[in-house]
Amino acid sequence: MLLACMLSLISAAQQTPSVQEQVRAYRVAHEREIAGEFVRLLALPNRATDTADIQRNADLIQSMLEKRGVKVRLLRMPGAPPVIIGELLTPGARSTIGIYAHYDGQPTDPSQWTSPPFSPVVREPSGKQIDWEKGANLNPEWRIYARSASDDKAPIEATMAALDALRASNTPPSVNVKFMFEGEEEAGSVHLSDILKDNPDALDADIWLLCDGPVHQSRRMQVDFGARGETDLEITVYGPARPLHSGHYGNWAPNPIVLLTHLIDSIRDMNGKILVPGFYDDARPLTETEKQTLAQTPAADEQLKQELAIRAPEGDGVPLAEQILKPALNVRGIQAGYVGSQAANVISTEAKASIDFRLVPDQTPNNVREKIEHHIRSQGFFIVHEDPDMAIRRAHAHVVKLEWGSGYPAYRAEISNARAQSVVRAIEAATGNPVIQVVSLGGSIPMYLFQGKNHIPVIGVPIANHDNNQHAADENLRLQNLWDAVQVYAAIFTEFNASGEPRSPVGH
Repeated sequence: MLLACMLSLISAAQQTPSVQEQVRAYRVAHEREIAGEFVRLLALPNRATDTADIQRNADLIQSMLEKRGVKVRLLRMPGAPPVIIGELLTPGARSTIGIYAHYDGQPTDPSQWTSPPFSPVVREPSGKQIDWEKGANLNPEWRIYARSASDDKAPIEATMAALDALRASNTPPSVNVKFMFEGEEEAGSVHLSDILKDNPDALDADIWLLCDGPVHQSRRMQVDFGARGETDLEITVYGPARPLHSGHYGNWAPNPIVLLTHLIDSIRDMNGKILVPGFYDDARPLTETEKQTLAQTPAADEQLKQELAIRAPEGDGVPLAEQILKPALNVRGIQAGYVGSQAANVISTEAKASIDFRLVPDQTPNNVREKIEHHIRSQGFFIVHEDPDMAIRRAHAHVVKLEWGSGYPAYRAEISNARAQSVVRAIEAATGNPVIQVVSLGGSIPMYLFQGKNHIPVIGVPIANHDNNQHAADENLRLQNLWDAVQVYAAIFTEFNASGEPRSPVGH
């Protein structure tokens, strides 16, 4: 009799779907509902400097959180978009996970988009637009096109759907969950540090997950243990006070375009190396653990070379995974004169360049600024930080105006940290595949702010497809990446253990 009861219990346990199976079943049954909520969020323009639009985003996100029983407060500071803080408490929970994403997006040029950036559409891989609200199940290879579809509204929707799926399966999170959704990340998070100083309790958590950036090019989930810092620079070089005929004044009047390009050439070579003396002196060497992790990172270089039509990448053959652990200088734009049908035989009055720097530990924006300005002076330029008057331009042969952004430093967590590895195991339980552990994300996000006074670990858990056109026209998110994210967040919410010890299997 006892044996029969035991066998009956074992059989019942085997027939009970695991939490992950229940989450997947919920997602499949509610794909259109999830996509519909996501589309409504994407339809809101979200440039950080547009106060009215950014407030509409904050209002909608607040309502999405409150719909799931999350207690919400908005942290405000004059001139800054609100930081949305949400707290979901689980009775008896001993740990708190912090989830960060941002709801602002990069500026858009609608003329460069196939469809308007804030009119979300779904397209199949061929590019054909799909009426996704009708017909059979959504094809996981279809993509949603809209600004911030991948960067960075996708984690907001995915976490909400994960909570819905857990509620539907009567499975409460095993942890408290704290949400922080920022509205100024793409503008440099210039107010976030002060907001967090005024509200230090907003950072109370055992670990922070920053859900920004793309997954590995192989489409496997990855965890980033750091991110590069960032600062930016606008350069203006001056020529004659008015445009001059190139025949009458060529070889005599200084050409600002030539001055600018030579100045840039003195700072960075064609292989990505920064030529400023001492620029790399502050860069922290990789630890042995980081070197081992880098060596285990799958290479995607050959795939990317074919995909992007690149014959010879910068870096003298150094793999991408290693290159993004170095400081970098990107010339993101040059503006001067005219080309094509508008070209004129004229010497321009000025030329401008826009540059972004990616920093590694232990570089700081201030140290980078000092070294760059010292180098520019050594090239014979007189530096100003505001528009020069005629007296200054007459007094100096080469005048350059430098306008620096505020920027922020890089951050790296310990790869062996027990809490971070608990997140890794939860993701592996959700996906059934090993997680690719990456020393640092190549992009920049202010991870350093989240460690707080207790230096809690901060890691990146990206969900977007690598080919998402992030920051560019036709930004998109592959639907399967959204579905995977729902599974991943549900697993993290139920499997994380701050002690680092594995929890019982999902569904136990």
